[in-house]
Amino acid sequence: MADSKPVEAQPEDAFWRLADNFINHANSLAANNDLGVVNASFIFASARFNTFVIASQCGTKEAFETEKAAALDYFVNQYKIALNEHMTEVQKNFDKYITPKA
Repeated sequence: MADSKPVEAQPEDAFWRLADNFINHANSLAANNDLGVVNASFIFASARFNTFVIASQCGTKEAFETEKAAALDYFVNQYKIALNEHMTEVQKNFDKYITPKA
């Protein structure tokens, strides 16, 4: 019998696990809150955390000020790409994802 090595988790595995955790948490909040409020707070929290990440990576106020515009462009572009991909997916499979209201 051949030795089997345990499969190491790949970085992208953590990405998908974390993304699913955030989505599941937002879905649980949406059960008792207005969808628009949950959505707005999710966007706000993401922006706040993104800003913290950039500031932490820059290390100084001056470096942060230098990188601010590039970081803004990067995050806006990444969000636009992801949003477009998800909208395309839902458009193709709308009836699978959305239950018509009675």
